[in-house]
Order: sequence, then structure tokens, then C-alpha cells
Amino acid sequence: MTAQAPATEFDRPATAFDRKVNPARPLRVSSIITSLTSGGAEILVTNLNAAFAARGARGTIVVFCDAPTLGNSAEMEAELAAQIAESGCAFESLRLGARRRLVPGVVALRRHLAAFRPDVVHVHSVRAVAMLAFSGFSGPIVFTYHNSRLSFPPGLFAAIDRAVHHYVAISNDTASMYRRLSKRPFTLIQNAPSSRYKARGPRLASRKPCNVLSVGAISAQKNYSLLIETARALRDHATDAVPPPILRVAGGGDGLEDLRAQVRALGLEQVVEFLGERRDVPDLLARSDLYLNTSHYEGFSVAILEAMAMGLPVVATDVAGNRGLVRPDQNGLLCQPERPQALATAILRLSQDNSLYRQFSEGALATSREYTIENAAARHLELYTSLLRSRVPRKD
Repeated sequence: MTAQAPATEFDRPATAFDRKVNPARPLRVSSIITSLTSGGAEILVTNLNAAFAARGARGTIVVFCDAPTLGNSAEMEAELAAQIAESGCAFESLRLGARRRLVPGVVALRRHLAAFRPDVVHVHSVRAVAMLAFSGFSGPIVFTYHNSRLSFPPGLFAAIDRAVHHYVAISNDTASMYRRLSKRPFTLIQNAPSSRYKARGPRLASRKPCNVLSVGAISAQKNYSLLIETARALRDHATDAVPPPILRVAGGGDGLEDLRAQVRALGLEQVVEFLGERRDVPDLLARSDLYLNTSHYEGFSVAILEAMAMGLPVVATDVAGNRGLVRPDQNGLLCQPERPQALATAILRLSQDNSLYRQFSEGALATSREYTIENAAARHLELYTSLLRSRVPRKD
């Protein structure tokens, strides 16, 4: 049986991967995700594969379903597909139905594997692990779970372990989960923003009124009802001389219209706006002053990292996935969950104190420099080549 990673794996610093893949026989990697959309995991996989290509590897991003099949934006899918092609990678849809049945998925996956012949397959969903287990693929299989809270029974790790060689932990929280539930090794490779997100320097002060942005799909996890309650608290604090900050949310999904209706019912149309799924997030961040995260839990938020790379101080709930990334007295403020008054007070504090605002903007930029997509890609390639050399058996 393969031994677990040592305790030092938690804090092992990222190391540069200097050796480019042999151009005579480039490393081939298939990355499997559910669909191509603007979620954090999907954006990360897109950015990682572009960085793989820059280092001489050949990557293909494989999705189960076309985006509209799951109610996601066809326009966003087309834009991301164009970015993938431009980076030198490939994009392939297995064109499964919304239920992503096992047998059709295995058949379609076998066709992909026979045509592309990857050296390594990196899966980003539990369903992909199940399909891959029946695909006949004999190379290394890597699995990344992108959240700090499980969406499946913990006991399922016993079955996942029989198909997966190695896990990637995106945070200390997910590393703890692997330690507790899995018998396979893992490597800590924290998420990183695209190099497209980069500020020229720290911001000096918030505009009046302060523009606050949140980015993320409409889901129970993101807890946008708390954001709306925060907006109501901000309105109640406002005066004629000091208008309330404006809260905007970029993200689509089921429930969007219900949230807009809730905003109208509370008379908050001038304070909070749900923008739907957007393709101009860098521009939205550039025009914003603060970033707000109201989630019940996170993995290691790519959206927060992107905001920090643009110099935005962050206000966030003090939950798994936000702790450690949002550092009080350095780059942002953490507030207890379900406390809209606390979130509103934090937003007002940062927007009204120019000295603190600049300090936290500088801190946000400093934090973002700790997490680069180039380094994350190098760590992944280092892992893949190590697995290929070691020939770890897939089953106990």
C-alpha cells in the first residue's frame, strides 16, 4: 500500500520546475471537468493548461457536457474554448446529457483516450473518477477536489483510492480532509490567478460611493442572501452626505431571478445589482474598490486571488477556505458568518479609512504574488513526471 504524504507536505513551499518537457515527446495531459464555465475550478484548469503548453506539454481539457446542457452560458464556453485554442491546448466535449450517465461516459472517454493517448489524466470531479475506473486507462490518475466541504459521503474515498494514484490539495483544509479520509498520498498545490490579473500598484483610496464586487456562480454555497442583508445594513447606515456602497455580483445560474426579485422586494435596487455571468471580470475588478465574499465555505478561492492581484482589499466570512488567504491586518477583514452588520461595518471601515485602505491594498498585492499560475503549473508538471517515473500501482 502506498504511504501517505509526510506531515511536512502541508507546508512544503512551492519549488520551481526548471526542466521543460522534452519537445521531441511532449508530455500529454488530459484534464477532465464537468463543463466549460466561469467557475473557479474551470478557470483554474483553463489557466493551468495554458501554462502547461508554455512549458512544452500538450494539454486537452475534456468536459462531460456542453455548457447549455447544464444551463451554463454558451458564450462563456465559446470564449474559454477560444482561449484554450489560443494557448496551444485542445478542448473536447464528450457531449453527455445532463445526468452524465456512467456507461455513455465510459464509452466516450475511451474514444478520447484512444485518440489522444495521454500520459496522465487529471480529474476534477468524482463522477470522472468513476468513469475513468472503467475506461481501461493504465497511466497515472490525479484527482483534485475543489472544496473544503464534501459533496459526497466520506466513505466513498475508499473506492476513489482504488482508482486514483495521487491527490492534489488546493489548501490546508483540503489537505486535512485527504489525511483524514484517504490512504493515498497528496501534494499541496494552492490555487493561483491568471497572469491577466495584475495591478500597476496599490490603490490609494476607495471611491465615493465605494464599489464592492463579488464574483461566483449563484449557489447555496455562495450565500448571496447574506450579501443582500449586508446591502440592507449598508443602506440603513447611509446618510444624504454619505451614500451607501454599491454591491455588484458577477455570476449566473439557477436562482438568479429569485435573488433579483428579493432585491426588488426590499427596495435595494440602488444598492445591490446581480449582473449575471460576465466575461469582463478583469474590467469589473479594475472598476471596483473592495471585494466581498459571503460564502458558507470555500476551497481556495480563485476569485479572491484575482481580486487581490488587482489590488482590492477583501471582506469575507471567516470560514474554511477564506481563513489563511484573507489575513486580518494585512489584506482584508474576516467577519463571523451570518453577521450582515459585521460585514457592513467592515466595508464601511475600509472604504472610509484611506490609510488602512492603502495598507490592505498593498497587502493584497503582496499576497497575490505568493500564488502564481506559472509556479502552480510547474508543481503539477513536477508531480506528473514523478508519477510516471515511479509507476505507482493503481490498486492495493
